[in-house]
Amino acid sequence: MENIRRYHIHPTGKMNQDFQMDDENRNPVYEAKVLKKGIFTPWQFEFVNRRTNRDEVHKVGHTVTTSQSSGFGGGIIGGILEDMADSLSRRSSFKFDGKKIWDYLHDQGIRIDSNLAKGRLGMTYRVTLKGKDMATLTMAAPNGKKSLIVGDYWYDVETAEDDLDLTFLTAFAIARTEQTFYD
Repeated sequence: MENIRRYHIHPTGKMNQDFQMDDENRNPVYEAKVLKKGIFTPWQFEFVNRRTNRDEVHKVGHTVTTSQSSGFGGGIIGGILEDMADSLSRRSSFKFDGKKIWDYLHDQGIRIDSNLAKGRLGMTYRVTLKGKDMATLTMAAPNGKKSLIVGDYWYDVETAEDDLDLTFLTAFAIARTEQTFYD
C-alpha cells in the first residue's frame, strides 16, 4: 500500500445508522447518511466522498444474522461449547442495492482476513483488493480514545486516499453486521 493515511470511522448519532470517516485532524472525509427509513423495505443511504465531492444513493437492507446449532447438548460445558461454536458459525449480512453485501464486495475483488487485534479486545481486518493490500481496519474505542476496550462500530483505518470508496463500504459492512470471521 502506498501513500497510506490514517482515518477513524464511527457512527454519528446514538440511535441512527449514519457513519462518518474522519482524517487525523478529525475532518470528515466520507459519510453514509440515512435519507429514508423503511420498516419492510431497504433504507436509502447517501454515500458522500468529500475528497472527490461524489455522492451516490444506495439501498441498504436490514441486517440479518443466522447461526447454526452445533448440537453440543446441555450442561455447563455443553453450553460453553455451544456459545463458542455459535460465534464461529454465525453469518450476518444485509443487501446492498439488492445484493448481499459480502457478494457485492467479493465481486469488486475485496477479500477480508480477520485476526485478534494486538493490544485491544477486538479484531483487526486486513482488506485486499484483487490480491493487493488495500486497508487495515482495527476495532477502536468510542470517540477515538485510547483503550483496551473497543466498540463494535468504531474503527481505526489505514488506507490510501485512492481506496476510500471501497474501504469505507467495507468498514460500513463490518460495522453493520455481527460477522467476525469471513469466508
